[in-house]
Amino acid sequence: MRTEIRRSTWVKPLLSVFGGTAERSYVDIEGDEIHVRFGWLFDERIPLSRVTSVERARWPLLGGLGWRTNFVDTVAVVGSYDDVVRVRLAPAVPMRVLVRVPAETLYVSVEDPDAFVAEVRRRIASRVS
Repeated sequence: MRTEIRRSTWVKPLLSVFGGTAERSYVDIEGDEIHVRFGWLFDERIPLSRVTSVERARWPLLGGLGWRTNFVDTVAVVGSYDDVVRVRLAPAVPMRVLVRVPAETLYVSVEDPDAFVAEVRRRIASRVS
């Protein structure tokens, strides 16, 4: 399953400078991993075995858009304040956002958040049973 990273119209020109175009901004669920790509700056594969939960979430206005991190335990690749999903991970997955961050939480804005959440939950459930 593939869904594009949701990018608000007004921020697309800025994101495209860093490769955040429609062709390079997506989330794929491939086999036993989630592949998140957001332009040239972010290309990570997350094992589904590390996903503990996934749900819709709000991304704060002050959090900004683009490639974000708190440099402690959270990474976000958000091109919109709408349709954001939070993926919780354990153990943490190292992700590069300028530097490697041991991400326990990943926020990502996606075009079809309900389908994405349902598919990840389905795969998690099939892993347990």
